[in-house]
Amino acid sequence: MAKDHKPIHLNGKASSQGIGIGAAWILKNIQVTVRPEKISDEEIKSHINKFHEAVSKLRFQFEQLQEMADKEASEIIDAQVQTLDDPELHRLIHQKVEEHNFGVEYAIFSTFNEYIQLMEASGASWLEERTIDIITIRDQLIEAVRNRRRNITVSEGDVVFAIDISPTVMIELSRVKIAGIVMQKGGQTSHAVILSQSLGIPCVIGVKWNHLNIPKGVPVLIDGENGDVVLWPDENEVADFKKRLASYRRSVADMQKSASMPHETGCGKPFAVRANVEFEEELPRIALHGAKGVGLLRTETILFRKRGLSVSDQEAFYSRVLKASGSEPVTIRLFDAGGDKLLDEEEEESNPFLGWRGIRLLLDKEELLRNQFEAILRVSGVNPGRVQILVPMVSAMEEVNRTKEILESVKSQLRENETSFDENIRFGIMVEVPAVALLAETFAQKVDFFSIGTNDLTQYTLAADRGNEKISGLFQPFHPAVWELIRLTIEGASAAGIPVAVCGEMASRPAAAACLMGMGITDLSMTTNAIPAVKELLCSSTLKEMEILAKKTTQAESTSEIQGLFSGFINQSS
Repeated sequence: MAKDHKPIHLNGKASSQGIGIGAAWILKNIQVTVRPEKISDEEIKSHINKFHEAVSKLRFQFEQLQEMADKEASEIIDAQVQTLDDPELHRLIHQKVEEHNFGVEYAIFSTFNEYIQLMEASGASWLEERTIDIITIRDQLIEAVRNRRRNITVSEGDVVFAIDISPTVMIELSRVKIAGIVMQKGGQTSHAVILSQSLGIPCVIGVKWNHLNIPKGVPVLIDGENGDVVLWPDENEVADFKKRLASYRRSVADMQKSASMPHETGCGKPFAVRANVEFEEELPRIALHGAKGVGLLRTETILFRKRGLSVSDQEAFYSRVLKASGSEPVTIRLFDAGGDKLLDEEEEESNPFLGWRGIRLLLDKEELLRNQFEAILRVSGVNPGRVQILVPMVSAMEEVNRTKEILESVKSQLRENETSFDENIRFGIMVEVPAVALLAETFAQKVDFFSIGTNDLTQYTLAADRGNEKISGLFQPFHPAVWELIRLTIEGASAAGIPVAVCGEMASRPAAAACLMGMGITDLSMTTNAIPAVKELLCSSTLKEMEILAKKTTQAESTSEIQGLFSGFINQSS
C-alpha cells in the first residue's frame, strides 16, 4: 500500500519523546447521546436500581484494571473511582430521577454535562484537560446501564490514532507494546500524556488527522521529539527513522546517566534542577530523572478533586510528595485556580485569566487559605527546612501583607495548640505579573524568595492568551520584553539579597535554561521529562559560556534573533 500512496506529513505538539515505527490503529470516538425521556412514578425505583447496578459494574471493571496496573496507573484509576463515587453526583442523579421523573440514562448524562460545563467555564487550562476523564466516566456509566462494554483490539507495534484518550483506555493500551500515540486533542498535563511519558511511549498531540479517513494498518512513523507524523512513508524515510530510533535509544541511555551526575556545570558551578509536580502519578519520576526535589508543587488539582479537601488530607498529600523527594526541598504553591466556578459562585467571569484567581481568590475565601496554611505548616514541622510556601498571582503589596498576616495568625493558633511547625519556613511569591517584576526590589523587601512563572509572565507582558490557538503565534516566551522583565527581577532580588528561581516552561528548554544560569539564576524547575536534557547541557557547559549567551540574549532586539542564539548554543555544545 505504501508504494501506491504518496507520503502524508502531519505535525503536532511533541508531548512524549521517542521514535515509533508501526501500523495505524484508529481508536473510534464513540459519541454517547441520550434523549430526555420521562418515566412514570412506578418506574422510579427500577431506574434508581439500574443506576446503582451500573456504578457497581463500572467500579468492578476499574478494580479489574487496577489489578493489572502499575503504581502510577493505579493512582489514576483511584481518581476515576473517586469521581464515580462522588456523593454529590449521586444526589443530583437521584434528584433528577425521583423528583423530575427523568430516565436514569438522561439523569446521568445531564448531571455529568452540568459538571463538565462548570469545569470548562472556569477558564483554567488544567481543568479543561480533566474534562476527558469526566466525559469517559459519564459514557462508561451509561454504557453500563445499557449492558454494553467497549473492547479494544490494538496489537503490539501499532500507532494509535485518537481524538482524545481517557485514563482507563490509556491504561488498557499501555498493556500492549504500542509504538506511539497520535491525538487530535489533549494537553500536556492530560493523563494520556503523563502515562505516555511514564511508559516511554512516543506521543504527539494537536494533530489534525480525523479528516483523512486513515485505513487500519497503514505504515506510520511518529517522532515524539519534533511532533512529526508520517503516513505511507517512502523507503528513505523509513530508513532514516530506523537510524534515528537507534540513535534515540542510545541518547536516552546517555541522558539517564545525568540523573546520577552532580548538579554542577562543566566548570564546577553548582545549580539545582527541580521538578514541577501536579499529580501523584508523577512522583516516581522525581528521583528517576535526578531532580533536586520539587520547585513547584501545584495544589489546585488535589484540592479540586475532593472539593474542600480537609487539612489532614492535604497534609497526607504533601507528606507523600516530601517522601518522594528524599531529603530535598519542596516548594508548595498555594491554590491557584482560575475562574469562580470552582467554588460554586453564581456569577461568571468574562475573562478569568485577568480575574478572580490565585491569591485574589484565596484572600476572599480566607478559610480555604487558612486550611492550606495549616496543612503546610503541620507538614513542615515533620520536615524542618524542606518546605517553602509560594504565593501565586501577586500584583499588589497589599496582597503580600495581608497573606503574611493570615499566615502569622495560623502560626499563632498552632503555637497555642502546641503543634510543631518550622518557625523559619520560607515565604515567597510568584513573579508572573509585570507589575511585580517592575517593582521587584520593593517586593523583595517583604519576602524570602521569588519564583518566576514564565508562562503567565509572557501572556501578561504580550497580551496574548497562552491558551488561544488563534493568537498562538503571539505567545513568544523568548520575546526580548520577557527577558528584560526577568533581568529586572534578578536585579531587584539581588539588591534585597534574596534568591530567584524559575518554574515556568522556559526553564525546560535547555538553551533557555543555560541563558537563565548565565543571568545568575541557579534554581530551575520544570516538568520531569525535561530534566535529563536540561541537566546534560548545564553539566557540559561552563558558566562563562552561559554568561556570554545571556549577555547576547539581553541585548537582542527580536524573538527570532534570540532563537538563533539558542540554536547556535545547542549546536556549539553538541
